[in-house]
Amino acid sequence: MPIPAPAAYQATDATAVLAPQRRSSKKLIAAFCALLATILVAALAFIIPNFTAVKAMLGFRPTNPLVVTFDAINSLSTLRSTKYELRTHSSTDDSLDVRMSGMYSLGKTTNDSSASVTIKTDEQATTLAWHKGAFAGKNVWYDDDPYYIYYPADQYEDDLRNGVGSDVADLILNVKDALVKNGAWDITGAERTFYDQLDKMNDDGYSNDIDRAKGTKTSAEVKAEASKFIQQYLGVELEDKNVRSQLFPNTSSAKSAGNTQLSYQIDVKALAQHFVNYWISHEAQYPHLKSWVIQQIEDTGVGDAEGEYRQALDNVRNWDFGTDEEPDMPTITVDLNYGRKRLMSSIAVSVSGKDEYGDSYKGSLSLTLSQQNAVSVDDPDLTDTVSKAKDNNELDLS
Repeated sequence: MPIPAPAAYQATDATAVLAPQRRSSKKLIAAFCALLATILVAALAFIIPNFTAVKAMLGFRPTNPLVVTFDAINSLSTLRSTKYELRTHSSTDDSLDVRMSGMYSLGKTTNDSSASVTIKTDEQATTLAWHKGAFAGKNVWYDDDPYYIYYPADQYEDDLRNGVGSDVADLILNVKDALVKNGAWDITGAERTFYDQLDKMNDDGYSNDIDRAKGTKTSAEVKAEASKFIQQYLGVELEDKNVRSQLFPNTSSAKSAGNTQLSYQIDVKALAQHFVNYWISHEAQYPHLKSWVIQQIEDTGVGDAEGEYRQALDNVRNWDFGTDEEPDMPTITVDLNYGRKRLMSSIAVSVSGKDEYGDSYKGSLSLTLSQQNAVSVDDPDLTDTVSKAKDNNELDLS
C-alpha cells in the first residue's frame, strides 16, 4: 500500500488546488483534473485487481492470517458508509508523519454520494470533499484564515473536456459514474466501463498509452486461472500448519467484546520463496495466466520477456540479486481487529529493520474505521464544509 506524500514542503495535488498563493483559474482547473484522474487511476490500478482476487476466494473460509486479512480489507467493499482515520509514521523522516481522516457515504449513484478526506501535517490542514456531484475544498496554513474553493459539477465537466479532450474526459467521467451503483461500490462495472471507453478512443496523441492500457485487460481464461490459483495457494497451501508457522511467525489471536484481535509477523524472504517455488511447481496448470504475465513484461519494452520472467523467478528462488551481501529483509508486523463476518475495525502494519548503512528504521501505517453503515450522505461536518466553501468560494471560474 503506497504511503501518501506529506502535504507540507511539497505541494500535493490537493494543496496545489487549495494553496492561496496559487489562485490562477487554469492552474486550479488543471490540478483538479489531475486529482480526479489520480483517484480514478488509483482505483483502477490497485482496487480492481485486489477486489477481483479477494472475491475469487469467496465460498470458502480459510483461517490463515493472510486470507483473514484480505477478507477484512475486502469487507470495505460491503460498507455503504463509514468514517475512517489513516496515519503514517516514519522514524527517519518526519515529513512522512501524516494524519488523514474522513468519511464516505454511498447513494444510488456516484453523484448521489459523498466523501471527504482531511490531510493534516504540522504545517497545514487540507480538506477535499465530494458532495452530490460537486467538489469543495478548504485549506488552512498555520493560523491563517481558511481558503475555500467550490467547483460545481457542470463547470468541472466542461473544464475537463476543454483541458484534456472529449475522449479522455468521457473515460474519466464515465468511470467515475460507474464506481457506485445502488449504494454499493461497483468495481466490476467501473472496470468494464474503463475498457469499453478505451475501445472507443482513437486519439493519436494518446495511442501508445491507450494500447498499453488495453493490454492490461484480462481475458475470461486468465481470470478463471487466476481465481483457481488464488484459491489453491491461499485457500489450501497456506492452510498447512507447518507452512503457516514458517511464513507467519509469532501469530496470536484473542477475542474480546465480540471482536477478534489477530497479530502476526510476515517472514518476507520465506513467503517470497515459498510463493515462487509453489508457482514454479504448478505454472503448467495455468498457461493463460503465465502468458499474460509474460506479456505484461514484454509490453514494458523488454526484448526477451520470457527470459526476464524466468530470471526473476530464479533470483527469488535462489535469493540471489547480484549483490555481494544478502539484502536484509524488514520485519513486518500486522495487527488486525475485526468483528462478525470479518468486518474490519482497524488494521496496523509496521515495518522495521536496518538500511544499507546499518542504521535502524521503523515505519507504520494504520487505518481505523468507525460508524460503519451509519454515516449520512449529508453528514453535518461535510455539509458544513461544503456550505462554507460555496459561500466563500475563491476559485475563479470566469
